[in-house]
Amino acid sequence: MWGICTISIWHHLPFTFVILNAAVISVPRELYEAARVDGATALQSLWTITIPIILPAAMLAILFRYIFAFRMFSEAWLVTKGGPVQLTEILGTYLYRAGFRFSDFGAAAATGWLMVVGSLVLALFYLRTMNRKSFANDQVA
Repeated sequence: MWGICTISIWHHLPFTFVILNAAVISVPRELYEAARVDGATALQSLWTITIPIILPAAMLAILFRYIFAFRMFSEAWLVTKGGPVQLTEILGTYLYRAGFRFSDFGAAAATGWLMVVGSLVLALFYLRTMNRKSFANDQVA
């Protein structure tokens, strides 16, 4: 199980890092200078400037990570094939076993639809959160 976690982190962490690094770099330095002039500490600057500005990018990175987790079939299948006693079985390997090994197409189809619905619910939550924040920003301006 730790091997699959290591492979997943090694494979997907750089993309997440690039997204978050781009968000941090895009924060205007003038905001930090103004906060320093106003007497804000580094922690206050982080909490009131950096985090609110990079939050949409962080939410996007979390959404991508969630989608990548659903696509993790190849890593789990190539390394352990679900492992002994299905210890490392994920939804993708369960779907494959149910559909192609045991010919239980109903369970495989239901699992596939649950994966799609789960992804859609998370994507809708992300879009609703981002729309609410952008609407609030439009009202302030």
